[in-house]
Amino acid sequence: MSATSDWEVAMIRGFGCALTSSVFAMLSSTVLAQALDPAPVEAPGGGERFSFTPSIGYLGAKSTENVYNTGNRADKLSQLDWKADAVTLGGRVAVQPFEGLTLRGSLWAAVSSGADMRDRDWFLGYQGPDSWTHQSVHPDTRVPKAWQGDVSAAYTLTNMGDVGIAGLAGFRRYDVKYRAYGGSFLYSVNALRDTAGTFDPGRLTISYRQKWDTPYLGLGAYYRGETLSVSAEVYGSPLSFAHADDVHALRNTQFIDKFSPTGMIGATLGVDYKLTSVLSLAGRLEYTRYVEARGSTRINNGTTGQVIRVPKPGAGADAETLNVSLGVKGKI
Repeated sequence: MSATSDWEVAMIRGFGCALTSSVFAMLSSTVLAQALDPAPVEAPGGGERFSFTPSIGYLGAKSTENVYNTGNRADKLSQLDWKADAVTLGGRVAVQPFEGLTLRGSLWAAVSSGADMRDRDWFLGYQGPDSWTHQSVHPDTRVPKAWQGDVSAAYTLTNMGDVGIAGLAGFRRYDVKYRAYGGSFLYSVNALRDTAGTFDPGRLTISYRQKWDTPYLGLGAYYRGETLSVSAEVYGSPLSFAHADDVHALRNTQFIDKFSPTGMIGATLGVDYKLTSVLSLAGRLEYTRYVEARGSTRINNGTTGQVIRVPKPGAGADAETLNVSLGVKGKI
């Protein structure tokens, strides 16, 4: 992806505010109705002291790896687009130590996946994404690791019967690794895009790992009915810390990227349908975007032992995840 402008960052921050306002607006009519018939006060976790939700889900993930000319932030030299679809297994736990405060933890991991990768280079100058001189595609891309862990606290700010608003604070780690095998290429050797070929099928060409560590703050709105409960949360951070590691196996070269902090924004929608007094069907949709981070690169040549350091902003990375899950929630 291209460099993130101040305007784009402002729009991302504005999105969180707009989404929060929309959630409040949708709940306003419910609040008025509940004011006429108050219900027992409930906490952000739904009033239960403890709950656990094992789940199965679908993950759609994207990661972008960029290389820039350090003398010109707009001059892109290379971009690798990694995409994955995966089945995930996970779980969530919530504990209410006292009224109004809920401590939460969640974890999911990919157990079966499919992926692909596209690698483009601009050796004659960047004139837009379609001006590439070299391209390779790798449909045989695998995801040996993808997981996310999250711990957070939700504190009730406002309670109006079955409707509540809570402040959120948490920490999230997202870790994903891709491996591209085989593939085909179209390079510019004597003329533009004049040389086509293939890599050995089944042979590792490139591997790439991203890791994101993010403390965050947010707001949540909750409705708790007798049978149906709905929650919506928005959260974000200007301090998402990213690390990346790229290995070009055919060149025996490793690229280690260290980035400056960047932004993260996310939203979660949850729906619980009560089955019994202690069990409910729980659906959850979670979206997270990590804004492009810029940083420096250390290049290790495994053949010659040479080490080259490329200063900031020679490296860039961003990521997006969408996780949709369904589980059974047990509570006491």
